[in-house]
Amino acid sequence: MGNEARQSALTQRLLGMLADQPGVLLDQLLDRCPNATWNEVFAVVDHLSRTGSIRLSGNGMGRYHVELRAAQHRLKIHE
Repeated sequence: MGNEARQSALTQRLLGMLADQPGVLLDQLLDRCPNATWNEVFAVVDHLSRTGSIRLSGNGMGRYHVELRAAQHRLKIHE
C-alpha cells in the first residue's frame, strides 16, 4: 500500500474511532493502531486538527485529548 493510501486509510480509521466515542486520549488512539507508527498517527491527528476536523487539547502532563469537532460529529451521526 502506498504512503498516500496508507495515510488515507489511517485517517478514516481514526475518524471512525472518534465517531464512536466522544473523545479519547492520543495514547489510546496509538494503542488502537498497532500497525501504525507514532509518527504516522500523530501526522494524521495534526493534519485533522489543522483542518478543523478534530479538536486536540492538552490534558496536562504531556497527555492530549482528541475529539471530533461538533459539526463533524453531527455529520457522522446522520450519515
